Amino acid sequence: MDTTNDVLIVEQDGGVLTLTMNRPDVLNAFNDELLAALQTTLSEAAVDGSVRAIVLTGSGRGFSAGQDLSVLRERYRDGQVPSLGNHFREHYLPVVLAIRTIEKPVIAALNGVAAGAGASMALACDLRIASDKASIVEAFVRVGLIPDSGGTFILPLLVGLARASELAFTGARVDAEEALRLGLVNRVVPADELVEATMAWAHELAALPTRAIGLTKRGFNRALMPALEELLEHEAQLMEEAGRTADHLEGVMAFLEKRKPQFTGH
Repeated sequence: MDTTNDVLIVEQDGGVLTLTMNRPDVLNAFNDELLAALQTTLSEAAVDGSVRAIVLTGSGRGFSAGQDLSVLRERYRDGQVPSLGNHFREHYLPVVLAIRTIEKPVIAALNGVAAGAGASMALACDLRIASDKASIVEAFVRVGLIPDSGGTFILPLLVGLARASELAFTGARVDAEEALRLGLVNRVVPADELVEATMAWAHELAALPTRAIGLTKRGFNRALMPALEELLEHEAQLMEEAGRTADHLEGVMAFLEKRKPQFTGH
């Protein structure tokens, strides 16, 4: 199943399928092509009996910086904001659904920063192993948005409502050791050992009864997020509303112009 394209490297080693997001020049920020490649590959892996565990990681210095705002640069400069709800429904929602519903273990290997939607994608995975140089940032508030890609319900499930509120409201950077203490990641290893440790864990999982793991995952989903598609649709609605605020436009423009945003609360 090994394939390579401009944005996603797909490699299979025995029962382990590794998906490496490959836009290192922008810290693997998501564009439509990368999200489509993830959706297609995960859908194929779901029905491929030779795949028994999946690793999601990034190339270069980062896991993923989240949505690539530069691809929307011209529309924002014209003072127009694209429909963020529809963009989420079309590009992000299918990937999150695929990660949560594929009945095989999915490990996120955090080689660097996971910010915004990159953080949410990592948290949507079943397990997370982090380099000691990795960090997690709920960066949405910095551009006047809400946590998406499952962030509004998976983040509080992992760390509790009070701590999730603090992280989401402030956009504070959480380093690897703090992420481990909070329960955002399962394991932290030295950066130069991340690949080896991740593959060892993935092969261990791949050698276990895959069907039992898949059914366990289904049970967890039913118990903790029984209305998964409804929750994601509600996020899309919230994203649409947040995207229409003056603060969102200001946050994006400040990011593109490399200046501090001046939020007004509107």
